[in-house]
Amino acid sequence: MDNIIAIHKQVEWTLRRLTVIAERAGEGIIALDLEGVIQFVNAAWTEMHGYKEPDELIGKQISALCTKGRMKTDIAGFIEKTKQKGQFAGRLGCVRKDGTPFAAEMLMVVFNDERGEAMGLVGFATDMTEKERAQDELRKYRSRMEELELVNQRTEALEAAGARLQRQITEHEQAEQLLKQQTAELEAGNKQLQGQIRKHEQAKDELKLHCNKLEQRLEEQSTELTVATARLHDEINERKQQERRLKRQTDALRTASVQLHAQIDELSGGDSVDEGDTIDEGDTIDEGDTIDEGDTVDESDMSEATDPVKAAAFGGEKALLENVFRRNIELQKPRLDDAADNEDPL
Repeated sequence: MDNIIAIHKQVEWTLRRLTVIAERAGEGIIALDLEGVIQFVNAAWTEMHGYKEPDELIGKQISALCTKGRMKTDIAGFIEKTKQKGQFAGRLGCVRKDGTPFAAEMLMVVFNDERGEAMGLVGFATDMTEKERAQDELRKYRSRMEELELVNQRTEALEAAGARLQRQITEHEQAEQLLKQQTAELEAGNKQLQGQIRKHEQAKDELKLHCNKLEQRLEEQSTELTVATARLHDEINERKQQERRLKRQTDALRTASVQLHAQIDELSGGDSVDEGDTIDEGDTIDEGDTIDEGDTVDESDMSEATDPVKAAAFGGEKALLENVFRRNIELQKPRLDDAADNEDPL
């Protein structure tokens, strides 16, 4: 009995000691049973969540410290992982009594009894509000430093750009002076060019007028050539017709000449020579014989014509034949004159 009392006193002393330690700790400490009911919170945890006394939280569910959505998505999962692994650490989204949200770094462990069975959960939380605020300030400071550095860089860049701009302005002024000179030269050249253009336009107009005259003359000559070609074509056709008429007249004259020679031959002698017969050397032509077209006379026949007796008779007949021949010529002369008048002067 004395041993039990001694052990109980020792446990109470240990609990008081642990309570003092927990109360003086800077971290928020919470003890839960396996059902999630709060068994203990220290002052840091109470203040962290916006409460004045720990008794306001003891006996309540852990869900009182967060919204329903957070309980399902964050707290319940966090507790379940702690039960499975024995301990678990991470960031949790918590809510103060006035509803203000804040982030906390949580380490939760399972504590067991003497037999090793889980009796509850103990959590150690650190309010990350100040830390996040400090981190935000640090980020802002770094951002300002970066902006300042950027401003310095931009200032240097602007100074360099200003120097380049000043050089460019100087070069621009020089280029402007040169441009003015070139503009003056171009204006003078432009005036000369305009004068040349006017002269060229005048020459162009004169050339155009000359070309028009040439075209007109060419058209006239082309028309004259067309007319002359047509007239020449008509004259050629007329010449061909005249040649055909002349050929027919020539053929008729030849026929008449053959007939005339036949008549002369009939008047020259009495013997007749049939068509196709020839007079060989030694043959004689009797009185009354005739020489048809195509007959030939040998030299012996011509010698007989030189006989004095026969010559006299031949002379009278010859005169008669000449008169007949002249008559035929006079009859053919009007036709020959018409052919000569119609002959092409070309």
